[in-house]
Amino acid sequence: MAMYQNMLVVIDPNQDDQPALRRAVYLHQRIGGKIKAFLPIYDFSYEMTTLLSPDERTAMRQGVISQRTAWIREQAKYYLEAGVPIEIKVVWHNRPFEAIIQEVIAGSHDLVLKMAHQHDRLEAVIFTPTDWHFAA
Repeated sequence: MAMYQNMLVVIDPNQDDQPALRRAVYLHQRIGGKIKAFLPIYDFSYEMTTLLSPDERTAMRQGVISQRTAWIREQAKYYLEAGVPIEIKVVWHNRPFEAIIQEVIAGSHDLVLKMAHQHDRLEAVIFTPTDWHFAA
């Protein structure tokens, strides 16, 4: 088994079940290493709020980041209570694939875990645009 010591788990913001995080915990229990749960988020509507000052927009973004951080902490609660060290990082970025690549480089991650979606009718795995940016 490869010795991954610095895992980056890309969190799916649309699901409570996080298979990529579960897989990272599985690997951590067998080979150790660090786990970072990472979520790039962006909501264009927050940028279009012209009635707010830049400081108020920044505060709104920070509020969303705080909410999503708390949500991830809740998703990882079982693992955290079991003593699995999971760092949580949420960033505001309008291009998720760029945010992920920047984090991989900045954090010297040696493994990225990201969930792919199963399409019920096609019985095939569907790759998102973010997934395709990693394949290129």
